[in-house]
Amino acid sequence: GFPPKVFSFKKGETTYSLNALPLGGYVKIHGENPEDADNKKDNRNFQNISWWKQIVILSAGVIFNILFAWFLMSLSLFIGTSKIALDGVQDKYIKGERQVLIHQILKDSPADKAGIKAGDYVLSVNGSSTTDIKQVQDSIKTAPSPFSIVTSKNNATSSIQVEKLENNTIGVGLAETATVNMGIFPSLYYGAQATYNLTTQIFAGVLTFFGKLFTGQGSWDEVSGPVGIAKVVGSSSQEGFASLLFITILISISLAAMNILPFPALDGGRIVIAIIEGFMRRKLPIKFVNTLNSIGFILLLVLMLVVTVKDIL
Repeated sequence: GFPPKVFSFKKGETTYSLNALPLGGYVKIHGENPEDADNKKDNRNFQNISWWKQIVILSAGVIFNILFAWFLMSLSLFIGTSKIALDGVQDKYIKGERQVLIHQILKDSPADKAGIKAGDYVLSVNGSSTTDIKQVQDSIKTAPSPFSIVTSKNNATSSIQVEKLENNTIGVGLAETATVNMGIFPSLYYGAQATYNLTTQIFAGVLTFFGKLFTGQGSWDEVSGPVGIAKVVGSSSQEGFASLLFITILISISLAAMNILPFPALDGGRIVIAIIEGFMRRKLPIKFVNTLNSIGFILLLVLMLVVTVKDIL
């Protein structure tokens, strides 16, 4: 966590501490800041080690976030979960019936206006039962407009009337799910596969969001801060342990995606500086680096403030 400190103990040269704010963690290392390079002969000082070693150290947090997500994903597959897309999973690991999950609703789409929510499962379309994505898509395509769609969530069913767009869609993202349960080694393999797919999606989403933000096309509805995360975690915990695990996986990968961005004050920004200094074979001016990091830190605080206010409102 972040300070204030609750308690700490020292083992060897390292102080371990538990802090009051559970919004993440940090590691403070010897020679972390540019002005700490006061002794050029101190080869344990971060500022005095080679640039590629600095990159390895600066990447450790991001790498661990992804490894932690892999561990949780594998754990969820081992204990059994229904919160996973089934692409590539062998039938022998699938227990029970397949279901079609609505995992995304496009804003102002027919589905959004009709009141369909992300997290709903599709039971039938226009009176026809559905068990896979193709059945849902075909049924929507051939149904008249408006048509009825029956969904379920938390054992409650709803019948909703939906209008179609001209291209025979209603603006939903679908994923095929079922209860998946497997042994240790298959769970590690499929956990790595699922983590890789999720990581590429989240990284692409973060880059797209900031790309839109800098061109004036971004929407603050796409992001949440600590307040929004607390709400989502609370809702997920009510749906069961597997759902809480999946949200933790999403948060862990999202932290990795944010932290590796080439932005001052983030690990990604510091990696860029280490690469530049490696090519130049000399250190950038301390005042320049500190000013850059200070500007980046202020901008991050402003971003956090805006997102938190949006979440509260």
